[in-house]
Amino acid sequence: MSIVALLVVTAWLVATAWAWLRAPGKQALDQLGGIWQIPWGRQVFVDFAGLEVVLALWMLSDAAAQGTMVRAVVCLVAMPVFGAMPAAVYWLLRGV
Repeated sequence: MSIVALLVVTAWLVATAWAWLRAPGKQALDQLGGIWQIPWGRQVFVDFAGLEVVLALWMLSDAAAQGTMVRAVVCLVAMPVFGAMPAAVYWLLRGV
């Protein structure tokens, strides 16, 4: 499982680097702001925030049961920047 986790994290880093090269800085910010132009933009944000809360609660409850609170806190801190990916990394690494 640790090999799979390493492959997933590596693929994620490569995709993130590629995305930043394609739309750096202000251009990425403009694209993010463009989400709000469509009628359902606020609903997308509410759904995303709801997903983040559910994932955070799951990680905290799982970490309390497994004794991996430090790993969960690190992933929680990264979630506002990286979205749901830290929760996926937490899940992949929970057996390690």
